[in-house]
Amino acid sequence: MQIKSILKNRSLIILDNIDLTIKRSEVIGLVGESGSGKSMLGCAILDMVPSGCSITSGSIVPYFETTKTISELRGINLAMISQDPMQALNPLQSINTQFNMILERRFQYDKKKLKKHILNWIEKTHLHEIPNVLDRYPHQLSGGQMQRVMIAMAMSIDPHFIVADEITTGLDAGIKKEILNLLISLQKEAHFSVLLISHDLKSVQKFCDRVVLLKSGKAIENSALSVQGKRTSYEYQKKFKNNKIKISEEKSVILEVKHLCKTYGVGEDSVQALKKINFELYKGETLGVIGESGSGKTTLVKSMINILNRESGELVFYENKNPQILTKPNRKLGVVFQDSQGSLNPKMKILDTLKEPLWLLGETNNQIIQKKILDQINKVDLDKVLLDALPHELSGGQRQRVSIARSLLLNPSIIVLDEPTSALDIKTQDKILSLLLNIQKQKKLSYVLISHDLEVIAKMADRITVLYKGRIVESGSVEHILSHPSNDYTKKLITSNSWMNL
Repeated sequence: MQIKSILKNRSLIILDNIDLTIKRSEVIGLVGESGSGKSMLGCAILDMVPSGCSITSGSIVPYFETTKTISELRGINLAMISQDPMQALNPLQSINTQFNMILERRFQYDKKKLKKHILNWIEKTHLHEIPNVLDRYPHQLSGGQMQRVMIAMAMSIDPHFIVADEITTGLDAGIKKEILNLLISLQKEAHFSVLLISHDLKSVQKFCDRVVLLKSGKAIENSALSVQGKRTSYEYQKKFKNNKIKISEEKSVILEVKHLCKTYGVGEDSVQALKKINFELYKGETLGVIGESGSGKTTLVKSMINILNRESGELVFYENKNPQILTKPNRKLGVVFQDSQGSLNPKMKILDTLKEPLWLLGETNNQIIQKKILDQINKVDLDKVLLDALPHELSGGQRQRVSIARSLLLNPSIIVLDEPTSALDIKTQDKILSLLLNIQKQKKLSYVLISHDLEVIAKMADRITVLYKGRIVESGSVEHILSHPSNDYTKKLITSNSWMNL
């Protein structure tokens, strides 16, 4: 099979003569760098090739005892767990409604049996711990919670074949281990086949029967993959110590978060997502915020950039030591979201996406706009030909670079980084983190880095704050928190992450 994409009258081969046979009851791992074509192959297998791309040769042949097409089999025999749950879930419908729509198509259950079936899968994927999860809408869930909803929906139809595309993106190490163990235990029980797409070589080698490597659109089956292991905090800090910004002994506060509180729901159904959050951010430093899925990290991000109303609390920004209380979005606070595709308008070319923040600032001179955009894409090492592309035509790493460039166009003093590398392979991840460190050094930026990945925190952060059920339970230097944690929850987080090093 061969798939091509057309970009600015140029034909680009995404998948080049792929030959792959997936057997019944087999778990195949598909690995490769960002942009290698992993997700495209998964979409092609399910007859979901995006617009602008086409299969120019070859075919997908299903071996089910049916005359139905692949499109007709989706949701019945075939399922996909998407890497991007915010885009896959309908933002206008509750989780319960979406669950019912899927299962009504698959099974002819009565309402009582349908509800029991849904609750069973909600519990298996640890969603029952979230109050009224079925009555919530996607935006009321964290990234990790949405990912678990996608997993529960896909598995609930009792499929014969699942494409699992980066299914643990956005999940902390403990939940990641549980979800992968759950998937494989169910696979052994029900004997369905799985194409496990991942950039995590260790997980793939641990759980898969065979491994296929995609490189430049070509498949190398059963290749001897060299696993790039997790580095220790010390090793990474040694590598990047020259890039880190030294904070002077006289620390200059640039942002103060005071008594931040946020509650979802009302009455007995209410959930406190943030409970009197207090911390300071210093000029030129990176503050790492860690915690499990559902600990309040995403709510904290939205509250800090003022796109989410809060019950109480203040954000005080200090510019030239003059305090300014922030009550609405401010250009001094930029953000790079975890969901690089969802944060970019799918119908806008990259050029227009980058123009938008400048237009909002009132800039109308096209020459100035063009120069600023070209300067920024050069800084993030993007080819200017990509300015004519749509977001889905870019790799995950390229989209993340666009997001970084967009945040820098407003010349911020602080950038909130929400899981900026969670969906990227290790090589691309290192490139993005090196880029962020270099930009920080050049511009003396302050970062608030939200992550469940302690390795990324060790690479980037100067200090760490630990979130648990909406509260800060521990704070301190990277060395102190990772080497000598005092809180039991922090110890559990570090132990869970150590599983990834096995």
